[in-house]
Amino acid sequence: MSQSRGAPLRRGALAVVLVTASVAGYAGAAAYSALASPVVPVASDFGPDDGLTRYVLTAGAGVSPADLVRAVTPADGVVNAQPVGDDRVLVATEGLAPHDLEALPGIADARYSPPVPVAAGSVADPYWPQYGWNLENTGTNAPNQAAVADADGDVTTGWEVGTGEDVVVAVIDTGYDSDHPDLAGALWTNPAEPCGPVDRDGNGKAGDCHGWNFTTNSADVDNGAGGTHGASVAGAVGARAGNGLGTAGVAPDVTIMPLVIGSGGGVDVVLGAEAIRYAADHGADVVNASWGGAFGGWALDNLRAAVAYAESKGVVVVVAAGNDARDRDAAPVYPASLTEPNVVTVGSSTAADTRSDFSAWGAGSVDLFAPGTVVFTTWNDGGYRLINGTSIAAPQVAGAVALYRQAMPGATPRQLRQALLEDVDPVGAFAGRSVTGGRLSLSRLPARAADTVSYTFTSMTAPAGVVTPRVAAAGPAAAGEYGVTLGLGMEHEGEIWAVSGVELTVGGTTLATDDTGTVHLPLGRATDPAALALSPTVELGDGRYVLTVQLDRDGAALGRTHAAPLLVGAAAAPAPGGGSSPGTGTGSGSGTGGSGTGTGGTGSGNTGTGGSGTGSGTGTGSGSGTGGTGTGSGTGTGSGSVGSGSSGGSGTDRSTSTGGGSGSSEAGGSTGTGAGGSGSGGSGRSDAGSGSGTTPDAPSGGTTPTVPDVPSGTRTPTTPEAPGGSGAPIPGGQNVYPSVGPFGITSLSPARVSTAGGTLVTITGTALPADPRVRIGDSAAATVVRASATQVVVRVPARAAGVYDVHVFAPDGRQSVLVAALTYADPTGGTAPGGSAPGGTGTGGTGGGSGTGGTGTGGSSGGGTGGSSGGGTGGSAGAGGSADVRTGPHGLRLVRSPVFAGLRTVWSTDCSGTCRGVRV
Repeated sequence: MSQSRGAPLRRGALAVVLVTASVAGYAGAAAYSALASPVVPVASDFGPDDGLTRYVLTAGAGVSPADLVRAVTPADGVVNAQPVGDDRVLVATEGLAPHDLEALPGIADARYSPPVPVAAGSVADPYWPQYGWNLENTGTNAPNQAAVADADGDVTTGWEVGTGEDVVVAVIDTGYDSDHPDLAGALWTNPAEPCGPVDRDGNGKAGDCHGWNFTTNSADVDNGAGGTHGASVAGAVGARAGNGLGTAGVAPDVTIMPLVIGSGGGVDVVLGAEAIRYAADHGADVVNASWGGAFGGWALDNLRAAVAYAESKGVVVVVAAGNDARDRDAAPVYPASLTEPNVVTVGSSTAADTRSDFSAWGAGSVDLFAPGTVVFTTWNDGGYRLINGTSIAAPQVAGAVALYRQAMPGATPRQLRQALLEDVDPVGAFAGRSVTGGRLSLSRLPARAADTVSYTFTSMTAPAGVVTPRVAAAGPAAAGEYGVTLGLGMEHEGEIWAVSGVELTVGGTTLATDDTGTVHLPLGRATDPAALALSPTVELGDGRYVLTVQLDRDGAALGRTHAAPLLVGAAAAPAPGGGSSPGTGTGSGSGTGGSGTGTGGTGSGNTGTGGSGTGSGTGTGSGSGTGGTGTGSGTGTGSGSVGSGSSGGSGTDRSTSTGGGSGSSEAGGSTGTGAGGSGSGGSGRSDAGSGSGTTPDAPSGGTTPTVPDVPSGTRTPTTPEAPGGSGAPIPGGQNVYPSVGPFGITSLSPARVSTAGGTLVTITGTALPADPRVRIGDSAAATVVRASATQVVVRVPARAAGVYDVHVFAPDGRQSVLVAALTYADPTGGTAPGGSAPGGTGTGGTGGGSGTGGTGTGGSSGGGTGGSSGGGTGGSAGAGGSADVRTGPHGLRLVRSPVFAGLRTVWSTDCSGTCRGVRV
C-alpha cells in the first residue's frame, strides 16, 4: 500500500454549526416504537446470473472498435457487443470459446473477461426500532448480535447538517428497483437524454434516461430478478427517510445513478471500468463498488485507468474490502487493493464495535470500518431484507461521502477522503486492522455551505377554486434579501405544460406567471429560510398540476429547484366506487362539429347527404344536420373539430352506457362519428349527419386499424388517431384473458396508449392482490390509482413506441405477466397544437370517382384528405397558432416547456400528506 493510503493528516479546526433540519421519524429511539416487525422471507442468494460468457476482443490492424462491434454482432452465439477502453470490444456469448471468436474477421485476440463476486454474505429478516442500529444504535435495535449503544455511524447526527440533496451516487452493481417505494424518489434522471429509442446525447446508449445496463447493453437498469444485490446496496446509500416505510439510507435525499455490470452474485470487471467512466462523465459525485476479486493484466490496468479518470472528474470511489476474512495487505483483490487517492476501502463492523467475522482487514489497505452485520435494507421485490457483508458497509460510507460532498462542495476527492477518515471514531478492535483504526462517524460532519435548502410540501390536494398549497423551507441560517421563484405546470394530453398568465399571491404580493410558467416574488429581508412565508394562493380548476419552488438570497439561487404534484378538484378526489373499465355501449350525443370547407369529387351517381358530427361519448353517436350535397360517385363528408356531446347514463373515465343524453366535450369519452351518405362534401358547417360507429373510417380502405393479437389474449380493435385532432392517439382496445396467473386476470383496457404516458389503464381479475405493484416492460413502474380484489387502475408511464409486457406483483412476491399486453404509439399524424381549438378538416369521398380534399381552417395543421378510393388529394394546411402554445382546460394558456415536460416522474411522489418533492 502506498504512502497516500497512510494515516491522514489532521485538518485545521472546523466550526460546526448544527442546523435544525433533522429527518422526520429518526430523531429519537421511540419514534417508531409502536411499529411491529413484519415477517420477511429469508434470501439465500442474490438471484441467477445471465449464464453468458464474456470475452475482451482486440481488433486487428486497421479495424476500429466500432467496426468490430458491427462485424461480430451478427455472429452465431454473440448476444451483445460493445466497445470498452480505447481499442477493445467486450462480447457476451453463449456457447463460444476464444478460438471461435478469433476465427472471425477483424479479431486479433480474444481473452476471457474476469467475473468477480459481489462482496456480500447472508441475508435474514425488518424497521428502525428493531433493526436500525447502523443509523443510531440504542443497544436494543441490533438483531441477532450483541450491541453497544452508539456503536454506529452517527448518521442521525449527520442529518442535522445535510441529507444528500443534489449529490449523485452511482451504484455500479447488478440492478435497481425503480418502483420500490423507498427508492423511486432517488432515481437519477439524465438531463441530456429522454427515455426512448433515440440516442440524443450522442454517447452511443439510446434511452439512457436513468442510467445504463452494461450487462444487456440496454436502458433496463432494474435488471429483473438478477438485480437484487444492487437494489439492496442502493437502499443502504439512499433509501428515503420520513416516509413511514422501512428505515433509511445514510443519505436519504441523495440521487442514485444505477449502472448495471452483472446479474445475481457476480459482475464483470471490464464493464465495471466502463461504468466508472460513464458515472464520471454524467455528473456522479461518488461511485460505490461493492464487488471485487483477484485478477490482473489488462483488466486491472483498465480498472486503474477508469478510477484515475474518475478522480480527474472529481469523483470518489468507495469499495468493499471483501468477505473472505483475510488480510488485504497480504491477499490483494481489486478494486479493494487499489492505491489511487480517490479510493476508500471499507471493512465491516458489528453492533458491538468489533470486526465482523467475515470481513477482510488490512493495516495499509482497508481505510475504515462501517456497520455491516445484519443491516436492514431494500430488496428488489418492493420489500426489505437483512444483509451481512462488506457489500452493505461500503454503500453506507458512499452515502457518508455524499454528505461530505454536500457540506464541502469545492473539495477535491483527496480532500473529501481525508475529511472522512479524520472524522472516524477510534475503536480498539480496529487498531492495526485499518488505516485509521476507526469506524465511520458523521458526528463531526462540517457545516455545509449556506447555498442549499430543502422544502416540505403539504396541502397538495384541494377542491377546485382558490387553493393554497403549503410550502416550508429549511436550511442554514443566513441574513439577506430573499426571494422565491414559483412555477406552475399542468398535465394535458399526457404532457406537462408550463401554465402562463396565472396569478400567484405570496405575502400580499400578486404576480402572474410568464411563458416559462414561473414568476419571481420578493420576500424581503430575513435571517433564516425557515422564517419565510412561501405558500402561494392561486385559483385553479380541476386538473393535475406541478408546483415548483426555488429560493434565492441576495440574488443568488439557493440549491436546486424542487417540484411536487398539486392535485385539484376531480384529480384529487378518490375515484367513485365501482368504477368501470373502458368499454363499449350505445348512447346518443348531440353536438356541433367545427367548421370545415371542402370540395367533393364529381362524377356520375346518386345525390346524397354528407357531413358528420362527433360527440365525446363512445359508441354510436347520433345527431342531426346537413352536410353539403353534390352529384357523382365521389362520396364525401364535411367534418370539423370535435363538438360537444357525451354518452348518456353513467360511467367513468372512457366507459359508456346506454341511454340518451347530451353534455360537454369535457366529459372525456372516446369519439363517435356519424357517417354521411354519398355526395360531395359541401362548404359550411356540418351540424352532424346521422350514422353510427365508434371509430372513424380507416384512412385507406374502410377497415378499422387494429394492433396484432397477443399470446393468451384476445385484442379488440383499437381506436386510431382522431383526424384533425390534437395529434395524440385516442387510447382504445381491450385484451381479454382466460383468467391469467395467480390473480385470475381477465382483461386489460385500453390496450393502446400514447408514448407520452398518463393514460389510465384498468386490469380486471378475480383475485387481484392488495397493495399491488404494476410494471410496464422490464423497468417502468405504473402508478396505482386505485385497487380492489377485482380491479386495479394504473396511470401508465411514458415509454418508447412498441409493445410491452405488463407485470402485476403482490407484496409477497407472486406475479402475473400479461405478454405483449400494452402497445405504445407515437402521437403523430394529427393536427399540431395551435390556436384556441383544432381546425376543421374536409374529407374527400370514399367512392370510385375522383375527388379533391378540402382545406381546413383554424388549427395549426388541419388538413383535408382525399378520398381513400376516389384518388383525391390532401388539402392544404390551415392557419393556426404555434405548435408550442395552446389553450388548455379552463381557458389556461399552456406553453410547451422542456423543464416541465421532464417532470413526469413527479407523479410517483406521494404528496397526499407531506413530501419533500423532487429536484428539477
